[in-house]
Amino acid sequence: MGIIATPLGWIMKGCYFVVKNYGIALLLFTILTRLITFPLQIKQQKSSARMAMLQPELEKLKKKYGKNQQKLQEEQMNLYAKAGVNPMASCLPMLITMVILFALIPVIYGPLTYVSNLNKSDVEENDLMIQGIYYYADEVSENKTYNTFEKLINKYEEEYKADNADATDEEAEAYAYDTLEDKFKSKKSYPKAAKAKVNTSDNVENIVSAIKLHNDLDKFILDESYFSTSLIKSRPELMTFVFTREENGKYADVLDIVNSDIRDFAEDFHYEIFGISLGTIPSWKSITCIIPILCFVLQLLVTLVSQHYAKKNNPAAANMGGGMKAMMYIMPLFSLWIAFTYPLGLGLYWCYSSIFALGQTIVLNKIYTPEHVAELVQKDIAKQKKSGKPSLMERMAEAQMIKEGKDPKEIRKALSDNDEDYEEPKKLSKQELRDEQRRRLNEARRRMAEKYGDEYDDSQD
Repeated sequence: MGIIATPLGWIMKGCYFVVKNYGIALLLFTILTRLITFPLQIKQQKSSARMAMLQPELEKLKKKYGKNQQKLQEEQMNLYAKAGVNPMASCLPMLITMVILFALIPVIYGPLTYVSNLNKSDVEENDLMIQGIYYYADEVSENKTYNTFEKLINKYEEEYKADNADATDEEAEAYAYDTLEDKFKSKKSYPKAAKAKVNTSDNVENIVSAIKLHNDLDKFILDESYFSTSLIKSRPELMTFVFTREENGKYADVLDIVNSDIRDFAEDFHYEIFGISLGTIPSWKSITCIIPILCFVLQLLVTLVSQHYAKKNNPAAANMGGGMKAMMYIMPLFSLWIAFTYPLGLGLYWCYSSIFALGQTIVLNKIYTPEHVAELVQKDIAKQKKSGKPSLMERMAEAQMIKEGKDPKEIRKALSDNDEDYEEPKKLSKQELRDEQRRRLNEARRRMAEKYGDEYDDSQD
């Protein structure tokens, strides 16, 4: 996803530059991505309407060739080719939407990486230091006696003074921090830190330097009212903003452990909405649960409105089985889970996206009615005939016939209805256009049946 996340980061950077607030920048980002994918949404709507228009013919084919799946598939392909319909076309916009959604996760997780102009190696070094401080603080806290950095340092100082009666406080302190650094690098002494790969020499040196400045740093970083355990392990970059909060109280001076360039950017970066950090993981115990709930409600509304129009345009869709009805609720439930699992920013983007999806669904269904699509089908067929190039579905139908040892030229002849001089019908009513299309489809099937010796039922016309 990093390849896709990078250009998304550029767009997000531009949006933030305009509004100077990440929550509002997400709204602009949603508008832009929706505009970019709008042509695909139009194509999906047209394809869905065409499929609805073909349902009566498809049902006839199922009744006629239901026991011969190979023949049924062949006839369906021919029907799709004739009508210029790709049954998989409606899946593409949804796929692109999901790709954008998951590619957006690292952008929301990593504003320092994707939105700022900071040196990426500095950001990575800063992330590793914050992550390392957490792992070492967590392991030190497990010791029943020396369970803080301060107590551990005092222990090493006392040991040094016990062995060196004339030692000064400065010498004892230097020894304590050197010992602490050696211990932190030891896989045996701190296995969790080693497993997390935060025990590199450079990182340990940075961590010890930070502890020298603030030997109570462990109390701050283990305080769950400030830091999310899951995020500090997986996405420490977001935790950088915790160091810049004014409400840190007695820990406010810990900010000086962060790289100065990163600190300056984090202090000026408005990574919140309504005063709530977008890096927060929503919880039922706080007001942040509103975002996941809105995600669920809005996505459910999008699903219900889409089903309403699908049934209106295609009455056959009203007879959905239990499995199909259950599928209706998978996406809303998935959005609820995602919004509670990832930072608030992702749920906010999903809310924005659902609102625009709802509007697009209503507008597109008002424009691309079955009647209007019937007219477009005739225009597309005429345009395709003039170009002389077979459509995707025609090529697929030809491939199917070649596999069976039949001549593709006959397919093209049947599908074109032997009408090389076809011109787009003019001054016909909408009903006449639909009747003309149905007649041509039935005639094509009849000719193919005659060609290959299949039985053709005139009552189906």
